[in-house]
Amino acid sequence: MKILCCGFFPALQRTLNFAKVEIGAVNRARSVLRTVGGKATNSVRVLRTLGAEPLLMGFVGGYTGMAIRDLLDEEGIEHRFTDTEIETRTCQTILTDDAVDFTELIEDAPPYNSRNWKSILRTFVEIEGEFDQIIFSGTLLSHASVEIYAEMIASTDPQKVIIDTVGAPLSAALSQCPALVKINVDELRSTVGMDGEVEDLAHELIANGAGAVGITEGADSAMLVMPSETIRFSIPKVKVVSTLGCGDSVNAGIAFMLAKGSSLPEAFVFGLACGSANAQTAMPGMIEPSLVVSLVGKISIRRL
Repeated sequence: MKILCCGFFPALQRTLNFAKVEIGAVNRARSVLRTVGGKATNSVRVLRTLGAEPLLMGFVGGYTGMAIRDLLDEEGIEHRFTDTEIETRTCQTILTDDAVDFTELIEDAPPYNSRNWKSILRTFVEIEGEFDQIIFSGTLLSHASVEIYAEMIASTDPQKVIIDTVGAPLSAALSQCPALVKINVDELRSTVGMDGEVEDLAHELIANGAGAVGITEGADSAMLVMPSETIRFSIPKVKVVSTLGCGDSVNAGIAFMLAKGSSLPEAFVFGLACGSANAQTAMPGMIEPSLVVSLVGKISIRRL
């Protein structure tokens, strides 16, 4: 099965490991790992582990962009990037023995021009027909085209689209009726722009075009809202090493199972299990398939 993971803003990711970090002092890392970061990249890694054939697309440029290509080639990750004249960002992840989770220092993605956006849209139109499922993921910054997700979905079958974004770009994309919006509670509230019950807010997205809405609500629970049914999921507690990449792992698991022909509720359970498995590793997008299978059986379902 072939799955396209579209995230416009990959990063050269430097993960630094410390015993502890003191602000205002010299801190010497015990180890530094260079990898490629970004939401779509994390999803690709999970999909490769599961046995799918994913392709990563986005923008890269400059010396950092060349390093990203080389690192992905070393991992065996297939990619189709749009080259730009702008240097790709570098981000830092800090892991310490005295912190429960990671600390991330993120550079904003550079501003791309209209020529860049038109180029990546052309590439998408050329290749989208090859794929069984498509994942769009990532928050768009102010310099990005608000309509880009909508334009891409308009160029493909919306029934194979999972979109994980927020705000005006998501609102615009709803006009093209993506099959699934995956979002967390805070993002849902900020996108809809009103208070209320989570289920009611999800139905606002459905009324505006979403086929269904999958909502993560922290480590213990999640909800899948469909036009005629709502399902609540209880997730078993696990020993969390890092939550970085968990949502991206959920996206990958959902897409993988939908490509296999599973129902959306079945796929959502599998995606949640992938997210929980990712939480038990230090690096994003890393899962143990046998652990995923074990977690699937421990997720309880309540139909509302």
